[in-house]
Amino acid sequence: MRKISFKEFIKLTQHLREIAEAERDVVVLDRPPSHQKKEVPLYVPGGATVVVLNDNVTPFEVAVEAVMHGTHLSEAEATRRMLHTHKHGWAAVASYGTRDIAETVAHNIEEHAAHNPNYDHYKPHVPHKGPWPLTCEVMDADQA
Repeated sequence: MRKISFKEFIKLTQHLREIAEAERDVVVLDRPPSHQKKEVPLYVPGGATVVVLNDNVTPFEVAVEAVMHGTHLSEAEATRRMLHTHKHGWAAVASYGTRDIAETVAHNIEEHAAHNPNYDHYKPHVPHKGPWPLTCEVMDADQA
């Protein structure tokens, strides 16, 4: 086994992610899909929209996993929506028919991020102590 540089490792990781993403989109005709995730709408007339706000502390992976957990989005779609959050400061991640449902989803996203032990190994490397401060807001769908 040969040692590789950090740059080579990053390239290899990106290449493996591209392969995995390409294989995920392949349609297999000999068996039904085990679990298809429906796309979550970004606008429901008269409803409420969950908006995730960017912060300088919460790792990207934590935010993506929390959004996937709260909204049941696919990993690719959650990543796409969180990239929008990272670039623009906020992004609508899902819209629901009632404000109560949207507030529950927003609460679930925040709680999953705050109490997810999978990424505690990042905590010694950031100045923030305590749970990840990922913040969600609920807006009327017509405002988002």
